[in-house]
This record gives sequence, C-alpha cells and structure tokens, in this order.
Amino acid sequence: MTKEEVKLILKLQEIDLEIERIKKRLEKIGEELKQLTEDLEFLNKEKEKLLKRKEELEGLRKKLREEIEEAEEQLKKTEERLMRATRDVEYRALLREKAKLEDKILKKSYELDEVEEEIEKLTKEIEENLPKLEKRIKEIEEEIQDLKTEEEIAHRKLHELANRREETKGEIPEHLVRFYEENKEHFEGFVVVPMEEEACSGCGIKIPSVILSKMIREDSIEQCPSCGRFVYYKF
Repeated sequence: MTKEEVKLILKLQEIDLEIERIKKRLEKIGEELKQLTEDLEFLNKEKEKLLKRKEELEGLRKKLREEIEEAEEQLKKTEERLMRATRDVEYRALLREKAKLEDKILKKSYELDEVEEEIEKLTKEIEENLPKLEKRIKEIEEEIQDLKTEEEIAHRKLHELANRREETKGEIPEHLVRFYEENKEHFEGFVVVPMEEEACSGCGIKIPSVILSKMIREDSIEQCPSCGRFVYYKF
C-alpha cells in the first residue's frame, strides 16, 4: 500500500468515524427528545389540572351561591306566608317548610365555606407553582427546538459525508476498499492507525524490531503482526 493510498484510506476512515459519531448523536438526540416530550406533556397536564380544578371550584362556588340565594328567597316568601297563615294545618306545614329551607341554607353555607377555603388554598398553590411550571415548560420547549435544529443540521451533514465518502471510495483501488470494508467493523472503525512509542496504536502491541526498522528505514506502511491493522510511522 502506497502512502497516497493510505492517506485516501485514512480519509475514508475519518469520514466513516464522523458518520458513526453523528449517527450516535442522532440516537442520543432521539432519546433526549422523547424524554423532553414526555416531560413537557406531564408539565402541561399538571398546569391544566391546576387551572381546571380552580375552574371547577369556581363553578361550584357560583352554583352554591345561586342555590343559597334561591333558598333564601324561598325562605323569605315562606316567612311572609307564615305571617298570613290563619289555619293551624297551614301554619304547621309552613313551619316545616321553613325549617327545611333553613337547614338547606345552613348545609349549603357549610359547603360554600369549604369550597371557598379550597379555592383559597388552590389559588396560593397556583400563585406559587404556576410560574415555575410555565418557566420549566418554556425551557423544555426551547430545549426541544434546539435539539430539532441540531437534528436537522446532523442529517444535512450525514448527506454531505455520504457524498464525500462515495467520491473518496472512487479514488481508492477496489481491493483496498474491499479490505477496509471487510475489516472496519472488526477494528471498530480503525483499520489504519499511527505507530505510537513503537507500538500499534490500535492494539497497543510493540511492533517487532525487524518490521519497525523497515518502517523507519523505508518509510513504509506495514500490517501489525498482532491485530492486522495497517500501521504507519509518519507522513
């Protein structure tokens, strides 16, 4: 393998490593987007739950007030009729009706007090938590948008790298491309590696002195006798 061929293989290798890096990042982005989307849905539901509960309580308060007002109006009319009653039977019936209305007003008033208390507590909870919820929702929405932008850029980059890869492959002899393709997975992407401190940087094994001397003397590219990677001394 000539130096120029090694340089082309290295170029192809760098492109593939960058493609792999971007694909892994895209996987991570997908996971992050899924989690953020779930978090956003949860927070929006919590916000909706708080506001809906307040709306329900305010509706109940209005209904109770109307019922109390209606019962008080009925009580007023009953008391007027009671004052005009002349027969004992009518008088006793009106007294029973009056007692029922008073009992109804009392019970509805207790219910209204409980609702008012719950609304007060809920209002404080909303005042305390809603700004935090809305702030976090906005942050997550921004994070999602940033990730989607990064995802879009990554896909464009992958397309560019795929084109560069095909161009680079076309400049390399077919048998070398075949060797590279057949071995890149086994070598975890590093088919051609530099020598570092007289050792193969791929597997870490010391290069035998005979091969090392040849590499330095002839400035050649040799295969590591241990792992089979192509090792170069320098360019």
